[in-house]
Amino acid sequence: MTTGDTRPSWTSIEEIGDVVRSCTKCALHKGRVNAVPGSGSANARIIIIGEGPGFNEDQQGLPFIGRSGKLLDELLAAVPIVRDDVFITNVVKCRPPDNRDPLPDEVIACRPYLKRQMELLDPRVIVTLGRHSLLRFYHEGKISKDHGKILRWEGRILFPLYHPAAGLRNPAIKKQLQEDVLQLPEAVRESIRLSAPAPQPPQPSTEVSESQIAEQPTQPIAEVPETPEAGTQLSETQFTNETTEKGDRQLGMF
Repeated sequence: MTTGDTRPSWTSIEEIGDVVRSCTKCALHKGRVNAVPGSGSANARIIIIGEGPGFNEDQQGLPFIGRSGKLLDELLAAVPIVRDDVFITNVVKCRPPDNRDPLPDEVIACRPYLKRQMELLDPRVIVTLGRHSLLRFYHEGKISKDHGKILRWEGRILFPLYHPAAGLRNPAIKKQLQEDVLQLPEAVRESIRLSAPAPQPPQPSTEVSESQIAEQPTQPIAEVPETPEAGTQLSETQFTNETTEKGDRQLGMF
């Protein structure tokens, strides 16, 4: 349900799922078999966000269950993390025809669902898969430059990765994915440091102890600029979207 001023007031992840499955806010609902609101733990501190459902996801109503999903499971297992410990979803909740890029109005139509999912989950770490998902949070981001980096976004950690479908087509990207995902535990640790209360400043002293030296902060984490309003997020459709033979999404190549 929503309030009179159209701001979403859904009170649970399950309620959002019910609304998404019956959504007709954009033209994507006309060709879907199933909407794909997302799945995973309602208490997850890590949210993983792709671009949109592919063929297999549309058939079963679940995210990342095709070949890309299998690779994603393998990547998480190397951390190790299991699906039940995270929440997985997409920027748009219905499959675009022929796996084309989502149109601006489709992204905007789904924006309240993802926004409210994040409000309810309150994740420490946002893992974006591919360039389109990265652009949802980092308007100036470039996946070839930012993959594997630990970034700050509005008090949380943003951790961009190449899309698994890109790894299925390109062995070099798959190898990079396997290396980048091993930084996820450090992203989680950084998110804990970020959410911890600020330490009290030390008392003035003419001497600096070894312990004080050890407590000096590490290299600052880059801060992502504030995300523009939904209506300005039009650059998400500037890239060509390729697919594999199995209908998995091919993203994050550039």
